[in-house]
Amino acid sequence: MSRLGTVVRFEFVRAVKKPAFWIGTLALPIVVVVVSLLVGVGQAAGTDSVSSSSSATRTPFHYVDHSGLVSASVAAQWGGTPSEDPAADRAAVRAGTLELFVEYPAKPSTEPIRLDAADRGLFENGGYSSLAERVLERSVATSVDDDEAVALLRAPPATELTAYADGRVAPGWLSIVPPFLYVAAFFGIVILLATRMVTVVVEEKENRISEMILTTVTAGDLIRGKVLAMLLVGLVQVGVVLVPGLVVALAALPFVASRLGGLSVDPWRMVVGALLLVGGVLLGCGLFVAVGAAVPSIKDASTLQSAAIFALIIPLYAAFFVMTTPSSPVAAFFTYFPTFTPITAMVRNAVGTLSVVESVVCIVEVFATAAVLLWFAEYLFRHSVAQYGSKVTLRQIAGWRRGRPGTR
Repeated sequence: MSRLGTVVRFEFVRAVKKPAFWIGTLALPIVVVVVSLLVGVGQAAGTDSVSSSSSATRTPFHYVDHSGLVSASVAAQWGGTPSEDPAADRAAVRAGTLELFVEYPAKPSTEPIRLDAADRGLFENGGYSSLAERVLERSVATSVDDDEAVALLRAPPATELTAYADGRVAPGWLSIVPPFLYVAAFFGIVILLATRMVTVVVEEKENRISEMILTTVTAGDLIRGKVLAMLLVGLVQVGVVLVPGLVVALAALPFVASRLGGLSVDPWRMVVGALLLVGGVLLGCGLFVAVGAAVPSIKDASTLQSAAIFALIIPLYAAFFVMTTPSSPVAAFFTYFPTFTPITAMVRNAVGTLSVVESVVCIVEVFATAAVLLWFAEYLFRHSVAQYGSKVTLRQIAGWRRGRPGTR
């Protein structure tokens, strides 16, 4: 155990002492904060101009009304004049002597309002449509005597939904946030650990110092120590990113809780998510260590490393389908395929579509797969640690199992 602790301590301290580690770790949150501030300032500065360009403003225009709904007095307030010759007005718009011509159809509820207008630019042309719609809206409102009916015409009523489950108020959208954090943490750990885990496994082989190291520590202790050290390094990196994110999320919570429902924490889903996260990370470690043990150099590991990452995160591309159709055969495949299980099960757990039985099955499957992969990765490392210059082949592995050396 003391040798294992020595390996863990050495690898962890060596990683966190490098300036490049902290530069890479802090770069992402700093860039996110700076970009968010710049975008926020830009949006605040451009809100007035964007809203004014897309809103209705008084504009001299000619119009023809086939519906009989447009009020001449309302149209005149917005700069409208009935057209005497629609064809001539359209030609005037094309010639640049008239800014806008509007043709209201016989049934505006089913037919579009046709507009011919002088170009104001990509973002400001929307003001023409707003003007035509506003004239029709105000004209219809003037024909209605009831103020409440007018208000409903101008703005649809708001709705307030209260859903019940088992006699209690069902949680809203914010209820998926706590368990969904496990998905974000898993994705971050996988991305951050992949290269580092492969590198620490293959570096002794690449530097050709394996035999010297193995005189003081066994191959099993060496690989287990490296895995534990890199897990600690990954936790440090994820903590640096997630802690500020959680602070920002908690600060913004009061502003969105009224619209998305109160924040609720389901203890069962949190426990299931935590177990799936731990098992998924161990499963990923087994994949990455196996990649490092199977190749002689970091350069040779790039393709296999990318394949291992893809095998873990591909369920993200099907997350929405899995959430909306959890009982489909495709969702079942993603849920129980070993490398897809961590993310798929965590996503379904977050939205509440993973039953208790499915949760237990997924947790057992993830930890069992992780144990097999870690055992295989250690076995592969132990037999290939002194192999330089060539990748491990299936023929060699079969030879190891039969108790004779494999052919390079």
